[in-house]
Amino acid sequence: MAFEQYCIELFSKLEDKPDAVVGILNGGGYVLEEFKKENLDKDIIYRTVKLQRASTKGFKQSSFMKNLLSLLPYSILNRARISEHQKQIKASNKNDTQNIEIDFSAFENKSINNILILDDALDSGQTMQSVVEVLSNKFPETSIKTAVLAWTNSESIIAPDYSIFKSQLVRFPWSLDYKTKRHG
Repeated sequence: MAFEQYCIELFSKLEDKPDAVVGILNGGGYVLEEFKKENLDKDIIYRTVKLQRASTKGFKQSSFMKNLLSLLPYSILNRARISEHQKQIKASNKNDTQNIEIDFSAFENKSINNILILDDALDSGQTMQSVVEVLSNKFPETSIKTAVLAWTNSESIIAPDYSIFKSQLVRFPWSLDYKTKRHG
């Protein structure tokens, strides 16, 4: 099934129409774009937020690491990802909330009853938890729901309200350890 079809399946699970939708970059940005295609309501406010885990910052800049990841078999990559997620859950460092910046100017003079946060995957839950906290502090009376395509770890510090895959590791083309057919 194609990415777009998984997104449509995810969106069909939503119980309430959101007034605002926030996509967590990078993967959540792709999910947000699919949401926009399915919801042509001009009254919905769309925003993105970028919050990157410290553990992935060096990988994105290192061509050596990208090449190494492309050579490793998925069995090793899976174990590395799961280990990283478990460490993050145990550490549960909530200091990342200060690094989140969302432009709230479009929210002024609008009645915001329902906010939807989108991401491609929820692993440790730290990023999602941080975004939920920022939005909850800004909009204390607002219902905030979370939706992801893949909830990879049922022991995450936050559970998504909606997901397609549960306890399953899904690699998207923008994932650091995604392999093209060339890398098999």
